[in-house]
Order: sequence, then C-alpha cells, then structure tokens
Amino acid sequence: MEFKFTDPATDFSSGLKVIKSYHEDFIARGVRLLVLAREVKQHGMSENLANQCMDMYCHYSHANHLHHKDEEQALFPVLIEQSTLVIGMIERLMMDHEEIEASWDLLADKLNNPQNISDLNQFLKLAIDFEKIQREHLTREDEDFSPRVTEILSVEDTEQIGQKMFELRQLGKK
Repeated sequence: MEFKFTDPATDFSSGLKVIKSYHEDFIARGVRLLVLAREVKQHGMSENLANQCMDMYCHYSHANHLHHKDEEQALFPVLIEQSTLVIGMIERLMMDHEEIEASWDLLADKLNNPQNISDLNQFLKLAIDFEKIQREHLTREDEDFSPRVTEILSVEDTEQIGQKMFELRQLGKK
C-alpha cells in the first residue's frame, strides 16, 4: 500500500486561508488519531489499523513540518515589528512548536513502525498527549493570535504570505 501526503491547503491566495486549512485538518485528524489509538488499545494491531497508523505518520510528518515552516518563515517575519504583545505571542507559539515536535517524535516512532507497538497503553497515552498539545496550540492561535493578526495584516500582506507559503512548497519539491 502506498501512503501519500495530500496538502490540506489548496488555496494560496491568502496566507491566513492556508493557516485555517491546516488548523481544520489538524483538529479533524486529531479526533481520528484518538479513535485509532483507542481501537489499537481495544483490539490490538491489525493490518487495517497498521495501515491507518502509517497513513497518520505520513500525513503528520509532512503537515506539521510544513505548517510550522509556513508560520516561522512566511507569517511571523511579517509580524515581528508590530508590538511587544505580538512578539510575545510569537515566542509562545514557537515554544509550542518545539513541544509539538518533541511529542510528535515519540508518537511518530510508533506510527511509523506499528508492528512494534507492544505497549498499547503507552501508545494511547502518546497519542492523547500529542493531540492535546496540538489542540491547545491551535486554540491559542485561533482565539488569541489570529484575531490580532487579522487586525494587523492588509490584504496585500496576506496575499504575499500565501505566495511565500506556496514557494516554500515548490522549494521542497526540488
């Protein structure tokens, strides 16, 4: 079976649309991740569940990296001179990215090697921990950061950010 990443972003006309697409995908996928981990704990590993694990691994290992790159290389640099409040928010979000990546590394090892998942309780805990950190980060962005960003950025800014995000993906293909 082939596992292929499909970018949640299809419209790069605005960097904020790209961010929103990723957030919606992460929330929905987080729910499916928890369902998968509970299924594995309840029934043990099967070929179908192993394939779902590999699919989750493929998606998250690309999506998390791209989303963080979008923010860190396209969005945050445009905002860095705005105010000390915005700078503080960006610093917090960057720390979140590090926490998400650390949690992901632990879970990724299991999802990428589902045949080696022997401690089903630990696997469920890793999935819950990762989903919780990711969801809390997304909530922080959506409720605190995004409203501020929407006030600051012009339409032209969001278009340029979207273009930069598109270019980041083209560089990754070379």
